[in-house]
Amino acid sequence: MTRPPRSVASLALAARSPAPLTLGAPRLAPLATALLFALLALLAPLRARAQQPELSARASSTEVEVGEPFTVEVKALVERGAGMPSDPELRVPPDLSIASGPSIGTQMKTQLSGGVMTTQLGISATWQIVANKPGRYTIPGPPFVCTGWRRPADPILIKVVPASGRPRRPNNPFLLPGGPLHGFPWPFSGPGGLLDDEVVEDEPEDQAPELAMPSEPAPVVFLRAIPDKTTAVVGEQVTVSFYLYFRENAEMSEPRAAPTADFLRHPLLEDPRHERPVYTRVGGHRYAARLVDKLALFPLKAGELHTGSMQARITGRRIGARVLRESNDVVVRVTEPPLAGRPSGYVLGDVGQFTLKATVQPRQIEQGGSVAVTVQVAGTGNFPQSLRVPERTGLEWLDPEKRESLEPRGGAIGGFRSFGYVVRVQESGAVDLGKIELPYWDPAQKRYVVESAELGVSQVTPVAPPAPSGPPSGAPGADDAAGSAGPFAGIPGLRTSLGPYSPPATLPLDGAPFWLLLAAPPLVVTLFGAGDRLVRRARERRAAGASSPARLAAVAQREAEEAAAQGDLGATAAALERAVHRAIESATGLRSRGVLLAALPDELGQRGLPEPLSARACEALAACEAIRFEPAAQEGGAAAAAALLEKGRAVITELARRKPA
Repeated sequence: MTRPPRSVASLALAARSPAPLTLGAPRLAPLATALLFALLALLAPLRARAQQPELSARASSTEVEVGEPFTVEVKALVERGAGMPSDPELRVPPDLSIASGPSIGTQMKTQLSGGVMTTQLGISATWQIVANKPGRYTIPGPPFVCTGWRRPADPILIKVVPASGRPRRPNNPFLLPGGPLHGFPWPFSGPGGLLDDEVVEDEPEDQAPELAMPSEPAPVVFLRAIPDKTTAVVGEQVTVSFYLYFRENAEMSEPRAAPTADFLRHPLLEDPRHERPVYTRVGGHRYAARLVDKLALFPLKAGELHTGSMQARITGRRIGARVLRESNDVVVRVTEPPLAGRPSGYVLGDVGQFTLKATVQPRQIEQGGSVAVTVQVAGTGNFPQSLRVPERTGLEWLDPEKRESLEPRGGAIGGFRSFGYVVRVQESGAVDLGKIELPYWDPAQKRYVVESAELGVSQVTPVAPPAPSGPPSGAPGADDAAGSAGPFAGIPGLRTSLGPYSPPATLPLDGAPFWLLLAAPPLVVTLFGAGDRLVRRARERRAAGASSPARLAAVAQREAEEAAAQGDLGATAAALERAVHRAIESATGLRSRGVLLAALPDELGQRGLPEPLSARACEALAACEAIRFEPAAQEGGAAAAAALLEKGRAVITELARRKPA
């Protein structure tokens, strides 16, 4: 559990409090207090700086022409766990105007320093601005709002010169993956809108003839994937570059990287915004090609592996809005390295160029102690996931702790991966720890290479066994002590005289009482739980029976009988109508009160009720309805109520004999 940091005031009071002094020791309290205050003075700015947000602001160009769009991007990063910054607001001078934005994206920054990893989270905001008048302008840094603070970024200086009429360079941000492009026009070409066949002064024609194509996969704008090789072995790096070809102003959004399901992938392109387009020829037209993604792929198995297609939505004047464009699917034929000459211990997929270095600390230990062995694999390629350690009697190798630092290096993935082992040594003397070997396939030399690292010898001091606690050998009682440690120490001694057998004394709870006492609590809990469930089920059944349609029909029928006995024809009709509806619900599951009387026979027929019975039920309901709502039908008194009750009782009795299907 992390203790909260103490304040400067509390540390000062602690430093001023008197401390016990040892006799003969000098009084160092004033010196310690001064050193403590000096240390706090040094640490306080560092802590305050660590808690402050990291803000940055930049423009795509510091010198632009009148009417030439440029972008302003600001970022705000805070420590993980702090409130996320929000609400960036950009205000520009009167002679500058905001063309679009802001476009908000998320940012994450991870650093590893001194063995401690720190992560910062935040947002980025991008605006597109157009200058309307020459001059020098200062754009105030947009402020960000977060929990407990509101801070602006640094101001940006822009120099605006008169328009010269030359073709303008693209300056819109392009982020892959993660950066938003939606809402920003992407001026890839010149003012004319299309890249025609005329030579542009700023860009030489056909800068990249290796990117030329005989025909267009798609008109005007398309994506293309170019691998550096189409055959490889398992674990060998295959570099795939994704280019966007275009000859019209366009807007790109919703980019999706190629899936590469059968490869281990590492990105090689940190920021596509720094990649400038080059010009080439495709199908007789002049195209600009821009690198938008670059991946280092390591095949995981043999066979014909597919990288899949990169996708993006393109909006342009000639192609329409949000047109889906897909790159070609690269197929790589992958095989295993040759079996001839394969060294022992080679693991499929260990391909590259590596070096091996090992350190052992300490070199002198006691028997049964441990040494730390650190093995570092450095180089480029597909780094091994594990190493084969020397196996011999007296050495126990525990599972390693892995650390790594891998990053792009000249188009290849390089760095190091270290394995930290703890080795327990059970022998004594000069113990040779052996050596660790790493066999791998070198694709450049087309052969197997075995790197090894000698671990050397460790001096192990023997540990004396513990002395026996009994009397020395030859002393009185030594034989008894030795015998008491034998396997028959618990057997009673020999009897010297005859007598009745006396069983050994038993504990009060030994045997059956002990097991009964042990089993009683779970049995009691089980019985109480079963009884509680039975009581709940009985209550539920009772409640369900009280509210069942059959129960309610019987109650309504009794109410009709009581009303008929009193000669109340209206009450008899109302109660009898409820009884018939409940009986229908009990017999068919149909809530007939919500069905028109004219449609009721068809509904009852669909639920399997015989036609004569459904007709009598409808007649009883019609008679009850006529008595309730027609004054002329309410005459008759007790005799009419008894006749109506008899008719309804017959229908209810017959419905009660049926169960819903």
